[in-house]
Amino acid sequence: MSDELNILRFLGLAARAGKVISGYDQVESSIRKGTVKLLIISKDISKNTLSRLLDIGAKEDIAMPDAYSFSTKYDLGKAIGKPDRAIVAVTDQGFADKLSAELSKVD
Repeated sequence: MSDELNILRFLGLAARAGKVISGYDQVESSIRKGTVKLLIISKDISKNTLSRLLDIGAKEDIAMPDAYSFSTKYDLGKAIGKPDRAIVAVTDQGFADKLSAELSKVD
């Protein structure tokens, strides 16, 4: 089994455990609250959405969590049981640490 498939499956496990949020508005709100431990941004995210996301930290002096560019909107959404998702955030440190270690291998 490929590393990418393992990551998507583990992301699905985190989602079933209730430790994943997705969609720009929910992720933005959680970043502002400081509850996001890891961001996964699809490789096919729109430039506008990515720019808005990066502006949160740059313009408002908010600490941004670790972020990885990984997979496609379709695959991220499918992994968490939702339609296409350009941004997925993990809110649990344990899941975030494991995903970060795995994402570092494929990055």
